[in-house]
Amino acid sequence: MEDTSNGGHMAHDARKTFFYGATGVLIAVLIIAAVVSSPMISLHFFPPVKADTGVLTVKVTDAPVPDLKHLNLTIDGVEVKNETGSWTSIPILSGEESFDLLELENVTRDLAIGELPAGNYSKIRMQIVSANATLMDDTNFSLNVPPGHTDIHVRFEIEAGNTTSLIIDIIVDKIQIAERGESGKPAHLNPQFKAIVIPP
Repeated sequence: MEDTSNGGHMAHDARKTFFYGATGVLIAVLIIAAVVSSPMISLHFFPPVKADTGVLTVKVTDAPVPDLKHLNLTIDGVEVKNETGSWTSIPILSGEESFDLLELENVTRDLAIGELPAGNYSKIRMQIVSANATLMDDTNFSLNVPPGHTDIHVRFEIEAGNTTSLIIDIIVDKIQIAERGESGKPAHLNPQFKAIVIPP
């Protein structure tokens, strides 16, 4: 007579394995469903990715004043200062930016753009390395630029994941530059700056 006890035992073990396996799968499905359906549990198991930086775009512009044909500036450095006093460089788009300020009358030109830690900032610094002017009769002459860097006090906030824009209005005495250029006397740039913050 054939012994079937071993076969029955194996079948019983297979049924137990299938039962526990199916039970485990069911429990896993229920846990996942609960996590997905519960915001608090979902946040605990799958915390959202938080951006801790934002983007700053620096633009330049100019107000219209006659008496000059061209007013060319070259800027090779832009930095910003945060509340703790730390300075961060903002990359200039082409490494060194040269432009005719008179072409920016009532329009803006992108100067620099960079990523910054989220937080509050209190100052922007620009390095003007050279400047020259052209009179209406095409006479061209160099301008003495401010030594070192130029600091502009402006308060703005960088929000995580967002872009903030600063428009720097460069205000120079074009009439004085033209008069000194016509007389042959040394002419100085000596600009004033007005910063306009455009939040996200």
